[in-house]
Amino acid sequence: MAYEDIDFSPPAGVRAEAQQGLDWRREYGRGGTAIGIARARDLSNGTTISPDTARRMKAFFDRHEIDKQAKGFRQGEEGYPSNGRIAWSLWSGDSGYAWSQKLVRQMNAEDARSFDMDIERRDISFEEAPEAELMIETRAGGQTAIVGYAAVYNRLSLDLGGFREMILPGAFDKVLARQRGKQDVVAVFNHDPNILLGRTSSGTLELSSDDKGLKYSVTPPATRADIVELIARRDVKGSSFAFTVGKDGESFSTDASGAVRSIREVSGLFDVGPVVAPAYPSSTTGIALRSYEAWKLQQEQEQPAIEDPTEVVFRSWKKELALMWREILLNVRR
Repeated sequence: MAYEDIDFSPPAGVRAEAQQGLDWRREYGRGGTAIGIARARDLSNGTTISPDTARRMKAFFDRHEIDKQAKGFRQGEEGYPSNGRIAWSLWSGDSGYAWSQKLVRQMNAEDARSFDMDIERRDISFEEAPEAELMIETRAGGQTAIVGYAAVYNRLSLDLGGFREMILPGAFDKVLARQRGKQDVVAVFNHDPNILLGRTSSGTLELSSDDKGLKYSVTPPATRADIVELIARRDVKGSSFAFTVGKDGESFSTDASGAVRSIREVSGLFDVGPVVAPAYPSSTTGIALRSYEAWKLQQEQEQPAIEDPTEVVFRSWKKELALMWREILLNVRR
């Protein structure tokens, strides 16, 4: 989602406060960091910020609101403006805090609306798809990464309620390019958002699409070492991902196995991650089923009606009976 209905351009109060921070920085030569100065320049110039920047702004204010209790933060106090007060202004001060809170609320509401309306979730077991097996890799600096495939291309799923499903190569290409910098994708364990492993906005989750499928690599925190151990022991059997599909991103067809839903293009990607017991058939939602039922109805409407054999015989018998009575009447008249 690109949050099209949300205005990310800084309002007047935010621009003015950021400019105040820059003025103080030039006058006193202290307070703030290079990042804070760069942020103030963008905000004072009215530069439209990204959704990720809005979340970072709120996170900054949440962390540094305690600075208001320090000496020199408020006008009239000794040492005013303190380093903390200058840094606060560089990030656009109270006006920026209120604005970033509003933006985050709007984004969260939009995320929740999309999840409630049309999100689907799929699991895949590497016992069924060996190429999706989870691996533990050691990166530079000794960091541990969990690497696997959340989705595999060109592989038919199990029955999802009358049809099977196949994700076609490149189905994630556009959404990965479109969502970069606009929406945060998270890695979670066992579908649980409370067990966070990493996220794209922090650089701890990397996503890519190759010839096999949707690949993910997440660097979990040290506190999740138990999950790393479970994967290393092969107690964890697969991966999962949450997504949406637009009307033009899917099609249905039939083959020897029955009806098949082909996903050509994923419109939204929300989370990925390892799961203990993949349950592909039960993880579908009513959305795919509704699409399937609509396709079935269309197929029925397009097929010519097949007459009841009994009705055909009855109509033929009526025709023969009428001809017979016609012959009888002709003979009587003669």
